[in-house]
Amino acid sequence: MKVNTDSLILGSWAQFRANLSHAPRILDIGTGSGILALMMAQKAAHFCNPNGEEQSVQSSSIDISSFDNGAARIDAIEIDEQAAAQAATNFENAKWAKQLFIYCCDVTGYTSPHLYDLVISNPPYFDTPATLSNAYSKQSQSRSVARQTSALGPDELFSASSTLLIEQGQMYCVYPASMEASVIETAEGYGLSLADILYVKHTSNKSPYLCAFHFKKVMEGASDNLKNVTAHREWPSLTAKNAIKNELIIRDQKGEYTSEYKALCQPFYLKF
Repeated sequence: MKVNTDSLILGSWAQFRANLSHAPRILDIGTGSGILALMMAQKAAHFCNPNGEEQSVQSSSIDISSFDNGAARIDAIEIDEQAAAQAATNFENAKWAKQLFIYCCDVTGYTSPHLYDLVISNPPYFDTPATLSNAYSKQSQSRSVARQTSALGPDELFSASSTLLIEQGQMYCVYPASMEASVIETAEGYGLSLADILYVKHTSNKSPYLCAFHFKKVMEGASDNLKNVTAHREWPSLTAKNAIKNELIIRDQKGEYTSEYKALCQPFYLKF
């Protein structure tokens, strides 16, 4: 699975909570080549090192001495055996190899001895077409699993994320802008409240093609309230209305990358 712009934006945008009392525990669902897990490992290295050149949070708010072993743990799940093998190779060649772990399995059957502070995923989000085109019929099984929701739909993703997150844990994902309302509604049904949303445009004169979502797992009582709101179809919910909304434009009218896009992705893009 090749690195794509969606993953680059999502991994660059995701942040850790500033008030964690331990090194972050992170889960990447559907890791593919391992890109998001690797990006989280790089971010965690700066998060745990107040002397790092780049930090995702202010080090003054973190008690580094209280961190468990002083290093983050990043677990990655991948259902496709070949992709999981590629991710394993990429992990082995990374400077954070001892912190990265790959599991070849379906997320619905995945269990962990600990809960996670952050779950991140660039999930498959194309529906299987009613009429199979020639291009679709020639698509490999691996490609189909990586791109079609039949392998990992929003319900499965948010259900697993909610189960595996600590209270107030964070969940980051991307979906097409056309799915915004249904994605937020589904997430709320599993006790995940929208905190931030990033609307991504190819250029300023085009509509957003992608939404990057930041959800927080709410406390148990609040989770029940969210589910009641979802059940009664009150849309948009109060949490969705109060979410922080931002916009990212990838290219300017000359076809060059915008300064905002460069600033966001610079820590991971050598040519920036």
